[in-house]
Amino acid sequence: MVRKERHIVKHLIQLQDLIAARAQQQAAQPKQKLDQLDKNIQILSDELPPELRNNFNRLVQKNVEALAPITGENCSGCGFSLTKTMVNNINGGATDMSRCPNCTRILYAPDVPLTRNTPRRRWGAPIKRGIERFSSPELMLHKLKGSTQEDILQELCQNMHAEGYIDDHENLHKAAMRREAIVSTAVGQMMAFPHIRGVEGGGLTLSLGVSKKGVDFGGATKTKLFFYMVIPTAASAFYLKLLSGITQSFSTAAKREPLLKAKNQEDLWTALVKGTKVLIR
Repeated sequence: MVRKERHIVKHLIQLQDLIAARAQQQAAQPKQKLDQLDKNIQILSDELPPELRNNFNRLVQKNVEALAPITGENCSGCGFSLTKTMVNNINGGATDMSRCPNCTRILYAPDVPLTRNTPRRRWGAPIKRGIERFSSPELMLHKLKGSTQEDILQELCQNMHAEGYIDDHENLHKAAMRREAIVSTAVGQMMAFPHIRGVEGGGLTLSLGVSKKGVDFGGATKTKLFFYMVIPTAASAFYLKLLSGITQSFSTAAKREPLLKAKNQEDLWTALVKGTKVLIR
């Protein structure tokens, strides 16, 4: 029974990943046709028992993430403190599809927890606004060296690790590659939004990398701008709004030009803050 329960959870996670990928594509390109994703979502949905499928669909309508991993003794989706009995049951692979008493998400124990230390704001430091809430100058890479999808993701992930924003960069890199295997996060206009969801222990964090020559990232043309994000479960809905805001901020060649012409880290940071000032507040 435990094995069957885990199989169902993995099935639901796979379905949720497809739905999230569809939402991401739609947020970046509202008019894009998503027939293949819709077909794959329907296939996985049809394989679920009717009652579970209906419950899952109701949860998806309420939360972008219908499932949430537990972090310690808390629901990562809403932060609700769970009882030790519930946590033990979930970690042991209980067969009752445990739900968070607060947000009603289906809870599960991740195979490899994607966590990091919660960043602390320094006393007296100015309040950050706009894109500065999610990024910083040290996360700007104005001249990426990689020539493949994997190289680019590894470079961005390693920089986040080196700057103290993430801990287990190898597992995070593998998670980013798994996400790209679902459907490319390239959205056209030389931009891509590689990301990892479910990274708990802090807020959403954004890194920006620029490839001067461009890289084949699965889109129709080569990609030069990579907006790389790690996203806690609770910020999944906001991530789609942020993605839409960034896409609009750099929707034309003229708007992207300052990013592409940045000569150093400071130039890239200035161009990002200035370019997103109107749409991201």
